Amino acid sequence: MRIQLPLWRVILLGLLALATPLEAQVKQIVSQLTVEDTAAPLEKPEETEARLQQWLKETRTAFSRISEPSAETQLPTGIDTAALADYRQDLEQSILAIHRHLKIFATIPEARKALEAARAADAAWTGFDEKPPYSLLLTDELINQQEAIKEKAASYHSSLELFGRTLAGIQEEARRDENTAQDASEDGAADWRLTARRAKSRLLALRATFLQSNAALLRDQAQTAQLQLSLLDRQITLAKKKPSFSEADLAKVKKAAADRQAALHKEEAAIRKRQQDTTAAKVRAQAVLDQLLKATPAGTPLQQTPELALATVKLEAAETRVDALQFVAEALESANQLETMGSEIYQNRKNLLDSNIKAIREPALQSLRTSYDRLKSWEIVVTNELAAVNADISKQESRATSIAAEDPRLAPINEIRAALWDKLAIMQRVSQSVSAQRRMLQRWLDEWDNSNMNRPLAANLSEATASAWSYVKRIWKFQVFQYDDTVMIGGIPITEKRGVALGQFFYATLFFSIAYFISTRINNRMRNAVVRRGHLAEPQAKTLGNWLMIVVGFLLAVATLHFLKIPLTVFAFFGGALAIGLGFGTQTLIKNFISGIIVLFERKIRVGDIVDVSGVTGSITEINTRSSVLRSADGRETLVPNSEFLEKQVTNLTLSNRRFRHTLRVRVALDSAPQAVGAILKECVDRHGLVLKQPEPFVTFDDFADNAHVFAIYFWTEFNDKTDSDIVASDIRFMIEKHFAESGIEFPSAMLGFPYHIKTNITAE
Repeated sequence: MRIQLPLWRVILLGLLALATPLEAQVKQIVSQLTVEDTAAPLEKPEETEARLQQWLKETRTAFSRISEPSAETQLPTGIDTAALADYRQDLEQSILAIHRHLKIFATIPEARKALEAARAADAAWTGFDEKPPYSLLLTDELINQQEAIKEKAASYHSSLELFGRTLAGIQEEARRDENTAQDASEDGAADWRLTARRAKSRLLALRATFLQSNAALLRDQAQTAQLQLSLLDRQITLAKKKPSFSEADLAKVKKAAADRQAALHKEEAAIRKRQQDTTAAKVRAQAVLDQLLKATPAGTPLQQTPELALATVKLEAAETRVDALQFVAEALESANQLETMGSEIYQNRKNLLDSNIKAIREPALQSLRTSYDRLKSWEIVVTNELAAVNADISKQESRATSIAAEDPRLAPINEIRAALWDKLAIMQRVSQSVSAQRRMLQRWLDEWDNSNMNRPLAANLSEATASAWSYVKRIWKFQVFQYDDTVMIGGIPITEKRGVALGQFFYATLFFSIAYFISTRINNRMRNAVVRRGHLAEPQAKTLGNWLMIVVGFLLAVATLHFLKIPLTVFAFFGGALAIGLGFGTQTLIKNFISGIIVLFERKIRVGDIVDVSGVTGSITEINTRSSVLRSADGRETLVPNSEFLEKQVTNLTLSNRRFRHTLRVRVALDSAPQAVGAILKECVDRHGLVLKQPEPFVTFDDFADNAHVFAIYFWTEFNDKTDSDIVASDIRFMIEKHFAESGIEFPSAMLGFPYHIKTNITAE
């Protein structure tokens, strides 16, 4: 009697089997998965292999039977073609699973032998056969092996985790399948369903046991890798204690690189020969396509003509082969350059380790760091090219799947795919070489940096100081500017390139700053001396000093260029571009600048003058390069562009002298005696101390009004810091009002809206 266990139990046993030894797993799984009598004894691995062979034979027989053309017509009632397709797929997958399972069984003994050999090697190793010191080439080889085994061990552990998740999915699938089978157990086609059910159960069981066996294999391989890493750790530790890198080692490295370069040259020569054939094939394909195009009516789409479509694809295949071979040849040249770089890297490494002279060690270290940067950039470029080639391959793979097998275009498309795979293969070779050299060089540099960290503090400080000074000198000599200099040699003009280093710019800037500072101090002393002796007023002296410093700055700039040995002709083009390109944008600035120069030298308007510009009256306090400052009587300062003094009407109240005439008008009643009024007005003006005696003030009987006599008082004052014309006029009014009251002189009647009227006018003499 045959008994079928629930699949969820089968998969659960498979999950538990991951933690049990291999032999126990095989015996337990086989005993539980078999459809034979449950009383059968546990099987050995060879018995399990025999049973798998039996299952393979039975599954192939069943698959052949249902694959016959008459299989669909012989289906029982209630079984559709979809169920038949599922049954056929389960059988096909079972055949593949058994093949994989048998392959695993063949690999397990080899893995066990490798594990035992690793245990024995780890236990037996006590040291190297040769005596120390040990070559650095040996250390590099051991470290490379260590990195490769670490990558393998990581992949083993990752696969074990993946198998665990996959077994969980198989368990869930088994539960769903069993529930479906129980729901359909009373169907009329029970025998057929039971057979299909057993095939499904066997497939799931095979998947579970395959994963379990593969996990056991991976555990053995992971354990082997761990033992190998342990041995390598001890070997590397011992080899690093007394390292050496002799001339013989360097010669060995260079010879190996030369041998690889010779092989690359042979391979490249073969590729060049193939290029000639592919180029000829491309020419023939192009000729065939051109001939077909001539025979085809104009405007006919290529896709609608089978011959043209085929010829187009063949030409594309020929072009792809030519491009791929060219790509391969260039990649081989890159690999050749890598070999040359590798020899140089080893040479620099030897100089770095053996030499105690900084002049040799520092360039070697810098060269290694530069090589590392080049390899890192190279690695990025190769990675991008790999991605591009993979994208092209994916495109052609998708294109091939959309074409029928009998389509003649499939053959040239396959040629395109093959050419792209050749490109991918060579790029993978180059990528592997670049990555290997980059990792090795990075390891060397890290070891060097770590070794320097353990050096004495004084040595590290000395090394750091020397390195910093080296960088400073490099920066100091960095050329920030180049120009063409023409010199006459034997009457022949010779043009040569000259450069200006950053250090020269620093010296020039320092020279300009110090000279300008000294010039500023001298200018301030001269200005103060001139003002103190009364030659110029403070505002005029300040303006003249500002313009003088502009001239000094220009002369210092020219001297600085001469110090840098930069001829002014270098800036000829710049000057022309400035005049043309910036002329329109800076015309206002230049106009005001030139206007300021004209105003300064013409001296029609000076600092301290009182002017009236566009209705604004005030005193000029500053005349600058672009504008002047006009301060009004109420303290407000107005910036007036210098061009305003030349383009508009300007009244300078103090151009020739600082005297101003004022007019004050007074109305008195009609019954007042004109002579007495005139005398009083004259007396009041004469008594004020700020009214100038020359010209002498005078009073006029100005007019007869309807109800008053109008008198006018004319007097002069001087514009200075002590005289305010408004206050002077106010004082005179107070005096007039007081004297009129004492003399009984009355003002006109208030009927006109004014008790009295006094009006003042100011007129320049």
